[in-house]
Amino acid sequence: MAKVNLKFLQLFDSHAQFHAFSLVIFMIIGAILETFSIGIIPTFIYLLNKPDIIENNVYLHWLSQLLRVNSNQQFLIYLTIALIIIYVFKNTYLTFFAYIQSRFIFTQQINLSRRLFSSYLSYSYTFHLERNSAELIFHLNNEVNTAFRQVIIPIMTLATELIIVTFIVVFLIIVQPLASLISVCLIGISVSIFYKFIHKKAQILGKKRQYHHSKMIQGINECLGGIKEIKVLRREKFFIDEFINHSRKYNNISLWITTINATPRLFLETIAVTSILLIVIIILIQGKNIDSILPIISLFAIASFRLIPSANRILVSLISIRSHYNSIDVIHHDLELISENKTKNQSNQSPETILQFTDSISIKNIHYQYPNSSYSSLENICLSIPKNHSIAFIGTSGAGKTTLVDIILGLLTPIQGKVLVDGNNIQDYLKDWQQKIGYIPQNIYLADDSILANIAFGLPAEKIDKEKVYQALEAAQLKELIDSLPRKLETKVGDRGIRLSGGQKQRIGIARALYHNPEILVMDEATTALDNETEREFIKALDRFSGKKTIIIIAHRLTTVQKCDHLYLMEKGKIVSSGNYDQLSTNCDKFMKLNGVK
Repeated sequence: MAKVNLKFLQLFDSHAQFHAFSLVIFMIIGAILETFSIGIIPTFIYLLNKPDIIENNVYLHWLSQLLRVNSNQQFLIYLTIALIIIYVFKNTYLTFFAYIQSRFIFTQQINLSRRLFSSYLSYSYTFHLERNSAELIFHLNNEVNTAFRQVIIPIMTLATELIIVTFIVVFLIIVQPLASLISVCLIGISVSIFYKFIHKKAQILGKKRQYHHSKMIQGINECLGGIKEIKVLRREKFFIDEFINHSRKYNNISLWITTINATPRLFLETIAVTSILLIVIIILIQGKNIDSILPIISLFAIASFRLIPSANRILVSLISIRSHYNSIDVIHHDLELISENKTKNQSNQSPETILQFTDSISIKNIHYQYPNSSYSSLENICLSIPKNHSIAFIGTSGAGKTTLVDIILGLLTPIQGKVLVDGNNIQDYLKDWQQKIGYIPQNIYLADDSILANIAFGLPAEKIDKEKVYQALEAAQLKELIDSLPRKLETKVGDRGIRLSGGQKQRIGIARALYHNPEILVMDEATTALDNETEREFIKALDRFSGKKTIIIIAHRLTTVQKCDHLYLMEKGKIVSSGNYDQLSTNCDKFMKLNGVK
């Protein structure tokens, strides 16, 4: 249990932990009010039954004189009004407590979602290569929600109800020791046996439900992501069957968990009624008359009326915690993993650090091997890229071109060697280095938003410079097309740019890279989706940056790289030849074969 509490607390920062502990004070005040409101009812009933006690009891007589009442009836009216005020005050306080507790919980849920999402985004690129995106989406959307609603809220409920139950039970033991102890033992043993019987089953069911829910989300993502291939191949039935299979199992398990959660109340009602009747038997055996036991019976009846819901909430909370605690484990594991493996640009770089790029980019003895891979993707890569020169990496698929560019971008950290800019290691200036780069990937990601928002990607509307947008559109050969659209820059592109052609999506990606006027342009198969005419226009547009920007290109289509200052032919993670286009066309057999000459 201590381990559980430790993990629970580690989901909160120190301020939130202090706030959580301060709620205990509110819980104790609530428990005192609950106990007092229960204890006063039997006294009220006893006075209604025997009003003469008011005159005979020293304290009640003193109170009646203080209130200046003229009769027992008037005293009882005042007492009734006081009772109403007490209950209104108690329930108003408990409503206020429920509000501040809920506000705390939901504020912390937002904070935890932000922490987890920020951690995923700030973690290394390698982390995202190794993790399934559907899994991360599931953790953010489902596990955080489950952790709070099915574990943390039940823990808070458990703490609140345990405090209330403790106060009421202690009060009952003081009033009627023997009957109370027998009832407590009976209920305690019964609840323990019941909980032990079902908690392990609930825990196993919770893990199974989590697994099938995760598979449902993963299946939806994969299906919608590959909808074109699925429809062409007529594979809809396979994906529907897979989804329904996991959905059916998820719902069957949910049915059992819901049934388990419903049983404690019925079980506790049976035990409570049995306990009250046993108390009646015990008091009658003690030889007391009906009039004398009426207040005691009413006390236990009212206490049971309050304790049954509390005991039910305690049991349901315990079952819920056991059923869903794996969500805490999952989130805790991700936060711990990310905490132990902070990226260097977070831990080492100061915001004031500025990387100057005036001379060249030097790649020194780069070696790289992907995690869990048995072979090296790059071996002993050495080259230099002078500022404002254009270079290209060419070669067949799997040659290591993209891996090398990912290292230059700072997304991957080499296991050996360095990327130096004017003699400075980019890993020490990662944030500033990446701000100098405009990156155009082969597969452009487009949000379901306007063309304007997609070009100024990640910027709020009020910070978008439309003049820069139009300059980028012109450079990407898109301005004419945009001007012809009815809504121009406000035209929606659809989910992942579904309303655009492949060439249009690629050119929006190019415009996005050019929007910030970067010093360095990195293009990873950026012209693959362009038709020949558009490619020629793009190359012509690219010529205007010749000698003004440093350009790094990955290409299969060699027409894209004819005007580059230097080409590097890669094969199996090594540079096997280099030179300009004409030199390689004349002297390199592998290049000529790649170019279709041989």
